[in-house]
Amino acid sequence: MIGWLPAATVIAWAPFVNPLKLPPGTRLWLVLPLLLCVAVVYRVTRAQSASGLIRPTLTTFMNILIGMVLIAAGAYAAHELVLRLA
Repeated sequence: MIGWLPAATVIAWAPFVNPLKLPPGTRLWLVLPLLLCVAVVYRVTRAQSASGLIRPTLTTFMNILIGMVLIAAGAYAAHELVLRLA
């Protein structure tokens, strides 16, 4: 037991054991905070000072987002092409 909580209660709180039920459309939107975190960490590791950090971070965020959208669109187009030719 951990303190006053039984072990089964602590395991029930674990997100990998009982994940939250999300509607199907909301899972795709969770990529935006992930991309923002990646952009912030990437820019912070390369910054000389914190004064000019916001604009490069947003630029990196948009570059990653646009790149992922273009890759997804290309993969979708290739998939459709294969389905039409088969």
